[in-house]
Amino acid sequence: MKERLLRQWARFVATHPWWVLAFMFVLIIFSVIFASDLRMDMLWSDMLPSGDPMAQEFERIIKEFKSTSTILIVIQGEEAAIKKFADEIAPEIEELEAYIERVDYKLDKEFFGRHGFMLTDIEDLRNTTDMFNDLNLVPLLNNINNNFEKEYVGNDQALDTRTKEDEAARALDGLYYWLKTMDTFINTPAGANHALIDSMVERFLYGDPYFISYDKKTLLLSCKPTFSSIDIEKDIAATRAIEEKIEQIQDKYPMVRAGITGVIPLQKYEMEYTEKTMFLSSIIALLLVIILFIISFRMWSAPILAGLNLVIAIIITAGIVELTIGRLNMMTSIFAVILIGLGIDYAIHLISVYNERRNIDSDQRQAMEETFARSGSGIITGALTTAAAFFALAISSTRGIKEMGIVLGIGICCAMVTSLAALPAILIVRERWIFRVKKKTVKPKVSEFHFLGNIGQNIVKHRALYIIGGVVITGILLYQAFNLKFNYNMMSLEPDIPVIHLQDTIIKAFEMSPDFAMVTASSIEESWKLEQKAKAMPALSIVEGIGDVCPPESVQRLRQPYVKALREKIGKNNKIAPLEVNSLKKLITQLKRLDLNIYELAQLAYIGGQDKIDEKCKLIIGDPEQEDAQGLIMELIEAIQDKPVLAVRQLNKFQKYYYPVLKKKLFDMANPELITLDALPERIKERYVNERGDNFLVTIYARKQVWDFTVLDRFTKQLELVSPRATGTPPMFLHLINLIGKDGLWATILTLIVVLLLLWIDFRSLRLALLGMIPLISGGIVMMGIMKSFGMLLDFINVMGIPMIVGIGIDDGVHVIHRYKYEGFDKTRDVLRSTGKAILLTSLTTMVGFGALSFGSYPAYRSLGTLLTVGVAACFVMTVLFIPGIISLFRRKK
Repeated sequence: MKERLLRQWARFVATHPWWVLAFMFVLIIFSVIFASDLRMDMLWSDMLPSGDPMAQEFERIIKEFKSTSTILIVIQGEEAAIKKFADEIAPEIEELEAYIERVDYKLDKEFFGRHGFMLTDIEDLRNTTDMFNDLNLVPLLNNINNNFEKEYVGNDQALDTRTKEDEAARALDGLYYWLKTMDTFINTPAGANHALIDSMVERFLYGDPYFISYDKKTLLLSCKPTFSSIDIEKDIAATRAIEEKIEQIQDKYPMVRAGITGVIPLQKYEMEYTEKTMFLSSIIALLLVIILFIISFRMWSAPILAGLNLVIAIIITAGIVELTIGRLNMMTSIFAVILIGLGIDYAIHLISVYNERRNIDSDQRQAMEETFARSGSGIITGALTTAAAFFALAISSTRGIKEMGIVLGIGICCAMVTSLAALPAILIVRERWIFRVKKKTVKPKVSEFHFLGNIGQNIVKHRALYIIGGVVITGILLYQAFNLKFNYNMMSLEPDIPVIHLQDTIIKAFEMSPDFAMVTASSIEESWKLEQKAKAMPALSIVEGIGDVCPPESVQRLRQPYVKALREKIGKNNKIAPLEVNSLKKLITQLKRLDLNIYELAQLAYIGGQDKIDEKCKLIIGDPEQEDAQGLIMELIEAIQDKPVLAVRQLNKFQKYYYPVLKKKLFDMANPELITLDALPERIKERYVNERGDNFLVTIYARKQVWDFTVLDRFTKQLELVSPRATGTPPMFLHLINLIGKDGLWATILTLIVVLLLLWIDFRSLRLALLGMIPLISGGIVMMGIMKSFGMLLDFINVMGIPMIVGIGIDDGVHVIHRYKYEGFDKTRDVLRSTGKAILLTSLTTMVGFGALSFGSYPAYRSLGTLLTVGVAACFVMTVLFIPGIISLFRRKK
């Protein structure tokens, strides 16, 4: 029945090739029209299952809070230069009103200057009240020392959270500028002025107003877009516009390096590099496949036509994908390369047999009928089993795997249809055209691989040796396969681009990962509780929420009495007590005490591994490990001792300048009025509150490089303790990997079952069906074992190669067994000489096609290409190794 239908179709194609080509042309036109609307989505959330709570929450937050899609400008260089660069570029970026709503890179001093102490916790308020009891220099230093000793000396938990670490860094920063200004007044009086005092007091109270690293060499600008990162066209346009602005200003600052990173520029570069990889790999794969085809068949026209057939299949596939799915994702974006590697198989089998028959049959129609009779069934079975294996992936809950299976299943079916319709028609038309031009029939050259026939005979002769050898090799590599590890570092799968390198820069400079998690609350009170829980978690670094700028009313009311008392105490500071020469001893005593206290803090930081705090301490006290390393405090003491009269005069001037400024700023900060949402500046409020005002965002950063599995797992588990609704790129990535692991396992098992059932139906023999599965399973084991042996890792992209190889690797066995059934089970030499040649060529062309992925920029796609290339080679070797020997055993039993 099947053979009769195949012969009838072959006869129709040979008789009416132009009808077939006309239909294919119309189909191509419609496919091109539909494919032109096919979009590419690069969001991680698009890979998760439809309806997945984490993905839905992520997409909702992205849409409601545009601040989650920030563009970060990273500026590196010396402190003064990068601050000047930031001040110049910020207004330039804000001029891009179509893309950028605002640029944040400084503390809002006006807001914090009015409400600073209402944002301070009660314990710190108690210490602050004591510290600012007297604003004169010696009592102030004495109180600062008291505060230091209470907070840090002998307290092993003084730096155990990122919040405490940042507070310590801010305090050290303020003290450094305070002491530096004292030194300026004594040693360089010409530079002592009111502007210097204003700057010093602000640094003392607020810390550095810029978003700058501990070492003052890296500065961040956060650009809030007017759009969501989901809008890929604006992602690209905004990134290009900002990069142009950076280039324009960069010329003025040759010693400054600046670049952009963040979700939006990463989306832009991922899109560009994916498209580049897809295009370049597809072209290289197609050219290499055609060249290999030409060399193997010793002719040029038929291979080129086979390549054209592949292009037709890809176009039709793209059109159908637009109609059915409507998009490509990170996995399906490379379908064309994979289809080139797989789809050429059917053309090779058809052209190989057709060339043989044209040298036997004088009639085109007869040759085409015999071609379809010998290879048609194998092509259909191979294509349907491969397509069924891919379609079986549709059971996956993850959209990435599901859509990969559907797209490749559609592609294989299209390649099969074009190979059985368009390609035969093209071959017939080509032959007729050659006859019209040359007035004679040109017989195609036929090359048979006799060495494969000889290998087959040798395998049959020594079948036990080869079968045992294959089993031993498979067993050894099975052990290796069980030890194959997974790569959880998402950044290592990204292309080698500055956007990724700058993320590493942020991690090193700010000790936080720029990839963050998010959770929302329905009230300020709920948000506050989430923030406090997150800040208490050791794996979590910076936690940002509405509570930072507008704590719950209940919390503010508890703080209010302390703030009122502080304001009253500050208001009573009216008398400046001048320093005298004989009072310098008390000042020096307090400075030495401060030096010792900061040394204690440095030791605490050193033991705890807080190197940034240790370095800040060394700026003030010097490096104890270096000889003659004198710190700022000891230099200041020497200056006071060397020039006591000058020191008294200048320090009195210093005290006279700073006293009223410090008092006023402290008094303003000790504003006991309750902070309300309405009182918040809009540029602060919109970071944490959605437009409706009913949802509050809490953003949580990891303390370390989050893409180390141990850190990622710990970060995610602690997020779950904060809230089960937490989302973001790191937890979604781990969630995706876990789902892919489960789905991949079940998808592989299901595809194996589906393939076995289809082979059983096609061969009408369970024994032959199981025989066809042997090289597939063995080849898959060898593939993973070789990966482990060469130090390769699985990742969330190449792990798809495991269920895919089930669909890909079955073809060789199917074609060989079909040819055995047609020729006879004792025709090993003939089968491998002819069909062996075809499966060798199809394996080589498939390997070349997959190998073309190595020319792309994406490490993830390169690793997938390598895995599939190894898998195809392993399945071919195992087909030749096992099937002839086992079939000879069947023959002996008969």
